[in-house]
This record gives sequence, C-alpha cells and structure tokens, in this order.
Amino acid sequence: MIKYYQLKYIISYGFMANQTVAYFISIVAGSKKLNKKEGDVLVRRLKRQTLKKIGRHYKLTGERIRQIEKTALVKLIKKIYQMILFD
Repeated sequence: MIKYYQLKYIISYGFMANQTVAYFISIVAGSKKLNKKEGDVLVRRLKRQTLKKIGRHYKLTGERIRQIEKTALVKLIKKIYQMILFD
C-alpha cells in the first residue's frame, strides 16, 4: 500500500522519469476529486517548483501550500485505494 510519505519522497527527490512525471500530471489534471487549487499545486510541485514560489503565486505561505499539497495527495491515495478495491 502506498503511504503519503512514500509518494511525497518519490515526488520530492525526483526519482521519477519524465514519462512518469507526465503520467502523474495527466492523472492529477484529470482528477475530479481535487479542486482547481489542489490540482495546480500538485502539478507545479511535480514540475519541481518550490513551495515559496507557488505560495507567491497564490499569495499564501509555503507552509499553507505544503498543507494543500498533503491534502491533495491524501485524496489521490484514497481514490487509488478505491480503484484497487473495486476494480
């Protein structure tokens, strides 16, 4: 089972090939579970933007962006579990 910290570690330290990043971006962009801001924050983080830079765009602190990112990842992980269980 995927845990939040494992997914965060993979995204943060760049252990994904470009194709994998593009795949995750397409999943995030097409997700109906995430609101617009959550999706945009995840896409920007996958593209290696800093929390501070994203925060400036939304006029929020880096810490608030991190919280939004965590919430969005938890939502995606729940959706993945549902897909595994019911498919």
